[in-house]
Amino acid sequence: MRNLGLPVLLAACVAVGVTGCAGPTGGTPGPILPSATGATVMPSAGPTDATTSPSTPTPTSTTATGCAPNGASIPAGADTATIEDVDGDGKPDVEYYSESPTFEYGIQTASGATISLADDLAGPGRHGGWSALLENETVITVLDDGRTATLHAFVDCGFVTTKGVDGNPYRFLLNGFGETGTGVECSDGNGGRQLIGVLAARDSSGNYGIVNTVVTVSGDGLLATNGTSSTVATGLPESDPQVVAAMGSSCGDIPKVQTSGM
Repeated sequence: MRNLGLPVLLAACVAVGVTGCAGPTGGTPGPILPSATGATVMPSAGPTDATTSPSTPTPTSTTATGCAPNGASIPAGADTATIEDVDGDGKPDVEYYSESPTFEYGIQTASGATISLADDLAGPGRHGGWSALLENETVITVLDDGRTATLHAFVDCGFVTTKGVDGNPYRFLLNGFGETGTGVECSDGNGGRQLIGVLAARDSSGNYGIVNTVVTVSGDGLLATNGTSSTVATGLPESDPQVVAAMGSSCGDIPKVQTSGM
């Protein structure tokens, strides 16, 4: 984990042009991050638009009975976990991450639909992902390779790739692989779950301060905007659980499925 001084990081948030960002109002397009926000998107470094696998039958819209069965199945050997209901039938669903024949994340609903999302992240290590229902009832999916995380949404029984206000896929930086953010988390602000971009920055004393930026995802899952930022902690040692959590991708007690990292 690269240690960077807080003044340097905060200055970088203003001086470095990045993609997928909003201005201080959260709705005005612009390539410059608001001052001292900890917003965590990065420029696109190649193809990033993951879509539903062509081999998966096209699902139908979400209903009270859940997604329509489509005859697809979870690949053998995939890492799986039970998650909260994401298709509206009130029953827990299953997420998975497969690495054979290709890396892909997916969801199998209790109703019998299996929908996959191609993973085209470039990191050589372990890849992982999770899905969670936000307070605005949007189901978001975050995939990561330990360096970068991409944002998607599960809408009408299919995956869409979420973009920023500049039209580029929205990304988070993780674990010090950049200067505008270190992680992505969830929090229970306003009585419901929110998506948070995190910046854990080391100060001159060797301790860390943490700045959170709320990221709002539209109901159709297609647009993410940066919202309110706030300093949530200062003077934390590197070993503090808040600092450790701020260096990766997680969402509270939502399980994360992963590849083997081999």
